[in-house]
Amino acid sequence: MEVKVVEPGCARCKATLELVKKVVEREKINAKVEYVTDMRRAVELGIMATPAVIVDGEIIVQGRIPSESEIVKALKK
Repeated sequence: MEVKVVEPGCARCKATLELVKKVVEREKINAKVEYVTDMRRAVELGIMATPAVIVDGEIIVQGRIPSESEIVKALKK
């Protein structure tokens, strides 16, 4: 499983990355978490607002910090 957290370096975005890492570790999910800060790459990925979370190519959330339950649900699909 591949998880991308897309962000330009804002505090909300870093909080999203930490939340994703926490859920992956706690739920013992085998996932590669990638931190994407290049906004050109973000646009290529279809991201229009940050923070954003992408799981296996699917945009799960963008423009807000996701809840823990949203992350768990997306990672356990």
